[in-house]
Amino acid sequence: MKGPPQRPKKVKKNNIFTVAAIKTLEIEIQVAWVERDMEKCVELLHKILKFNPHNTDALLLMGRAQGMQFNYDEAIDVFEKAVESAPKHERPIVLLKAGTMATNFYDTRIAESFFEEAIETAGAVPAKLHLAEFSQRIRKRETAKGLINEVLEKAPDNPAAIFLWCQLYEDRHEECVTKLNQILRTQASDLKAKAGYQLAKILDLVGDYDGAMQALVTAKAVLMPAKDIAVQNRVKNRAKLMDLACGCDTEIYTKWRAELDQLNPTRKLALLGGHPRSGTTLLEQVLDSHPGIISAEETEIFFMSSLSPIMRKHPPDTALLKALTSARSDDLLGARDRYFAAMESCLGVPVGSRLLVDKNPSLTALVPALFRIFPEIKFVTVIRDPRDVVLSCFMQSFVPVSGIRGNFLTLEDTATEYAGVMGVWNEVVERFVGNVCEVRYEKMVEDLESNARRILDFLGVEWNESVMDYDRHAREKIVRSPTADAVTEKVHSRAKNRWKNYQKHLEPVLETLAPCLKSLGYD
Repeated sequence: MKGPPQRPKKVKKNNIFTVAAIKTLEIEIQVAWVERDMEKCVELLHKILKFNPHNTDALLLMGRAQGMQFNYDEAIDVFEKAVESAPKHERPIVLLKAGTMATNFYDTRIAESFFEEAIETAGAVPAKLHLAEFSQRIRKRETAKGLINEVLEKAPDNPAAIFLWCQLYEDRHEECVTKLNQILRTQASDLKAKAGYQLAKILDLVGDYDGAMQALVTAKAVLMPAKDIAVQNRVKNRAKLMDLACGCDTEIYTKWRAELDQLNPTRKLALLGGHPRSGTTLLEQVLDSHPGIISAEETEIFFMSSLSPIMRKHPPDTALLKALTSARSDDLLGARDRYFAAMESCLGVPVGSRLLVDKNPSLTALVPALFRIFPEIKFVTVIRDPRDVVLSCFMQSFVPVSGIRGNFLTLEDTATEYAGVMGVWNEVVERFVGNVCEVRYEKMVEDLESNARRILDFLGVEWNESVMDYDRHAREKIVRSPTADAVTEKVHSRAKNRWKNYQKHLEPVLETLAPCLKSLGYD
């Protein structure tokens, strides 16, 4: 006989109030992330993990937030907990996610270790492909070549692997052109865009400039949906930055400079700025080769550690000038201390008595804010022919599109972005008498030594012959800029007047650039 019917087990469900609380926390995390308030993100993620300690997504995001604060030991611990919390069959995927999140950490060994563990765990094509991509990015080209050849042995038709092969073997022009055209015909989305950019690079190398421009148009067509939001953000942000620049008159600067006495100790700091693709990476490597200088490359530290905490003390729509003007001495001292503490965590060594050079073109339009917090700061700005800068930005592969990258999808938007950044710089430069050194890229590549001597003298650093061996120095460190390979060579002038190869394509934007060309002496 059959026994009595068994009552089905109740499925445990999250309390409706718990679900609502988690949703509220997730919204707060999104806001904190946009503000780059990583401490608050970590605090909120801890609250989510109290509801579900094995939430792998929350653990991974926690690891990323810790890594962005350079708390690498904590980041590794949380990533490992995320892997352990995942079902066994999902662990290779979680390892890849952890590795991908760690690719933007300044300690490259973390990403490598998670990718390597993913390979050991599953040995699958995706894991090797991820590590090959990262190895290529950090200039471990032989490692990348070995991995990509292994991937292609198992998956010869894998389009992502074929694309990476074309990056690693771009000197094999004809093969690469054939393979990249195949990707363009058969793939979509980001991979198609990447292939178009790489094809443009190769066609440019062989002198097919019209073909290169056509490949760029094909690549950017895929990314065009991101354009409108990027342009809207550019208009809004540029207006705020121009308001700050115009509002900071000589009287305000004089007052801020006088407050340096209240901000001891005096810091040895310089911003290396200019528009992206103006030659800042080359100059950074020259300066970083000097034993009395240490440089950091395009971090978010000033925004995260200095400016954002000051802005968070005010309502969200507060003007930058109002927030900076009302900042008290203790606000500024805290911003200064947090900045240098974060820089030392990022660099992994004390700055000590060396001059810290923050190479960061994205801060060029924020020089008044930098001056407010560091009145002793010096500004080294690289100036390059606007036509070459616009062309270089337009040709540079920025996939996926985010932030300022969305302003480089058309030549018109690229020129407008350039004019906006340099317009802010031109508005403020004359107010920093004694604090500014402008460097012409064209003169720097023609006569590196005399220009290096002039810059070091401006920075108050004695001459040292080591700066002339910057290329050897660059080969021994991780350079994150897209021009990393170029700065491992001796200085050359091949990129000078490159715009002339594309003159007919640039004609429609020359009117936008005309004021910049005239003010900078390139007309």
